[in-house]
Amino acid sequence: MRALYLSALLGASVSFASYSVQANQSWQGHGVVQSVSKDAVMLQHDAIPELKWPAMTMPFTLSAGAELNGAKPGDEVTFTLERAGDGFQIVSLTPKR
Repeated sequence: MRALYLSALLGASVSFASYSVQANQSWQGHGVVQSVSKDAVMLQHDAIPELKWPAMTMPFTLSAGAELNGAKPGDEVTFTLERAGDGFQIVSLTPKR
């Protein structure tokens, strides 16, 4: 019984450690800005294989300290995403100039 308890405890701590790493993970993407508002950006982005996402156009919320670096509609950009609750948010956008 003690071995079973220790095994379960170890499994839980490994699962928690994996979740913590995933929660702090970020992903890079490339795309074109379609629109920008105070708290969101619409991007037409290339596929993001790490997330198993095809190329598509979608809105993203902006994190509290998101850096847009002057990005405006029509700009080609690279961007960084992080998980936010059940979705994703933009942490930074950098125009290709």
